[in-house]
Amino acid sequence: MDSVTDRILSDYQEYFTHLRLEIDLFQQKQLNAIEQLEKKSGDVSQQEYMQVLTSLRNDIDNTRLFALIDQNGQGSLKHITGSFLPDCENEIATTIADGAQNKLFLHRSKSSIHFDLLQPLATTSGAGSFFFVAFNPDILTDILTKYQLPHQQLFLMRADLLGEVELTTEKYDSNYNELILGEELSSFNFVKVIPHTRWQLAIRLSPKYSNDLYRQGLIKAILIWGLLTLFIYVFYRQKKHSLQKQLKVEQTLVYVDNHDQLTGLANRVNFDRQLSEHIEANRLLAHNSINANTIVNNQVGVVMHIDLDKFQVINNSLSYAVGDKFLHQISIGLKDFLPDNAIISRLGNDEFAVLLPEMLFSEAKDFAHNTRLEIQNIRIEELEQNTHITASIGVIILDHSIFDAQQVYSSLGQAVRLAKEKGRNRVQVYQSDDEQLVLHAKEMEALHDVAEGLKENRLLLYRQEIKSLNKKRNSHYEVLVRMKNAQGVFVPPIHFIPAAEKYGLIRQIDQWVIEHTFKMLASQPDDNTSYSINLSGVTIADRDIYSQVIKLFDQYQVPANRICFEITETSAIRHIDSALYFINKMKKFGCSFSLDDFGSGMSSFSYLQKLPVDIIKIDGIFVKDMDTNAINRVFVENIKRTADAMNKRTIAEFVENSVIEEMLIDIGIDYGQGYHIHKPEPWFEVS
Repeated sequence: MDSVTDRILSDYQEYFTHLRLEIDLFQQKQLNAIEQLEKKSGDVSQQEYMQVLTSLRNDIDNTRLFALIDQNGQGSLKHITGSFLPDCENEIATTIADGAQNKLFLHRSKSSIHFDLLQPLATTSGAGSFFFVAFNPDILTDILTKYQLPHQQLFLMRADLLGEVELTTEKYDSNYNELILGEELSSFNFVKVIPHTRWQLAIRLSPKYSNDLYRQGLIKAILIWGLLTLFIYVFYRQKKHSLQKQLKVEQTLVYVDNHDQLTGLANRVNFDRQLSEHIEANRLLAHNSINANTIVNNQVGVVMHIDLDKFQVINNSLSYAVGDKFLHQISIGLKDFLPDNAIISRLGNDEFAVLLPEMLFSEAKDFAHNTRLEIQNIRIEELEQNTHITASIGVIILDHSIFDAQQVYSSLGQAVRLAKEKGRNRVQVYQSDDEQLVLHAKEMEALHDVAEGLKENRLLLYRQEIKSLNKKRNSHYEVLVRMKNAQGVFVPPIHFIPAAEKYGLIRQIDQWVIEHTFKMLASQPDDNTSYSINLSGVTIADRDIYSQVIKLFDQYQVPANRICFEITETSAIRHIDSALYFINKMKKFGCSFSLDDFGSGMSSFSYLQKLPVDIIKIDGIFVKDMDTNAINRVFVENIKRTADAMNKRTIAEFVENSVIEEMLIDIGIDYGQGYHIHKPEPWFEVS
């Protein structure tokens, strides 16, 4: 009998442990959905609740319902789950009071029976709260039935309520509840308490059970128990060995994925992750601080980029094996020299990165100098006595202007390049007054503004009229993009477009302009005005841009003849194959093209023959002073003659006064654009 109750106890405890693990795994899997339920609380819809409940039932068998319980024991989803049974409220209260669920028992209603498990809520704001799940007790009954022997009754009884039976193998339905009192209670042969519950196990032998049968049953039970125990033991040992082997392999793979094979230092991926986490933590700290300047002046961290000077000499003159040995020695030296909380990474062949999360700003430069000297003193026996390997070190302070890891790498790259240009074997702090680094910092700031502007919909569209000068053609407009900063102040295009082009964000800007131009045209179906949209070289170099633009035409039902795509001469020449592909495809679709800034390139006329554009846009540098510069007037006249010979129309930019306009009319230029004709006006802004 002892063996039976022990096995039941073991199965029960394993079952509850398994359920709690599954609840925790489910919370991690559905963390976003649970956070939404917690956030909305009383505003959660039946559909939102049922979506999570359905997932929970799919993951965990015998689930009835779930609820979110706050620190006061109140359920936030009562408008869906209904009020708790008094037994449930009692169990919630004791769990909160004890800090853990130590008094598990069955709860009965008029139509059902269940038990509850409460696990700590996994959300970031759920400290002290619980994830409440109710389960059907079918498994509990199955476990009792599983271990029942002939002429026995197994009972799950209340330890706190003498004689009250909750489950039994002999008789069970959802409303079963029996009270055993007096002498009858003494007929129970064996009783054991189930830890962390209000239950105890009991076995009662049937009066018809003879001594011989009892002995036979006992022997049989012992044999079964022995075989089962042996089987479980063998299975357990095999499973344990298999799991240990699997765990060792997984740990090895994780280590290999996160560390450099030669030096044992963190690799680039590992360092990226830890650096990004540190930057994000600083950002949140600064965001939550009343006075952000306090954060900037405190220990927010420093990153060093160490680039060994002329390290290739060792590889070429002594062999790569000696070079690898020296790199390994450097890794050992850095680990010994740097603070315990430093995160060291080997980025490439002879490049290292170090994150010093608590380094004071005032100490950064001197510490980097000492690190440089430490590297210079590292020796291996293969090197001659007077041979020293030096390092150029870039240093960046992780202040409020740093927004991601890529910015850190880009900035440190600039600092290291400058250190090498100044003669190597030196330290260059990124936050300095050097013109190159100041320019790069401004570019990074502009890049961040563009990324945030796209994310927060702070871009807006302007338009400027392109006027017909011969009165025979309809005028149209050029679409211009503008941006507001986080304070709502307008940022001139010259401050963000060059940085966006240099670092690859211009394509996202182009896509934004195209889509929002189409939105405006779709909202004005009766207007036949045509519009020119500028495309960068990065955009036309992307072969996917054609299908994306066609999709937008189809989505907004914009007539193709209302759109003229404007590409610059330099970008078209630089990406000639991609430009030809896109132009030919879109012209066949019905769009037109103009070549912007024509005349500023060295090979303008030769490339013009290759580009099937409809309009030549004369560079404004030749137009803005043609009323006082006769040479520029001749240049404009030559472009006009060339355009006529190639059957192309012309647009003159920078028409700043009426004299220039009259001169352009005399020459026969088709269109004019400039502040004299029309100043850019607001057209579209995301509300």
